[in-house]
Amino acid sequence: MTGKNPLGPKGEAIAAKYLQQRQGWELIDRNFHAQGGEIDLVMRDPESEEFIFVEVKTRTNEAFGGGKAAITQDKFEKMLRAIEDFFGKKMQLQEMPEFRIDAVILKIEGTKVFCEHVPNIGPDDF
Repeated sequence: MTGKNPLGPKGEAIAAKYLQQRQGWELIDRNFHAQGGEIDLVMRDPESEEFIFVEVKTRTNEAFGGGKAAITQDKFEKMLRAIEDFFGKKMQLQEMPEFRIDAVILKIEGTKVFCEHVPNIGPDDF
């Protein structure tokens, strides 16, 4: 990872652990790339069997508008295309099962981590 910012992978690891411990979800995949989009975390709720695709935004300050501002309509549409590929190509499913898209916004200040879990984001959020 030379030359890359380690903040993103660090945030994704924190978010995955948070969702596993707090929500009881299973981690299915990380950094799934397809159709010009990326899904940071693919989680599954073992109780409802619902898939949750998670966009993780990690910041150390609000200089560029914070984590929520980085989730745009364009980003959301790319995620939807990647989700379609995930189910069709990776999981080899003919029909898409129940799923939703969540966001985890992290702010890291020294050794403190502030976490906001935003469930079920959709096109009306942009």
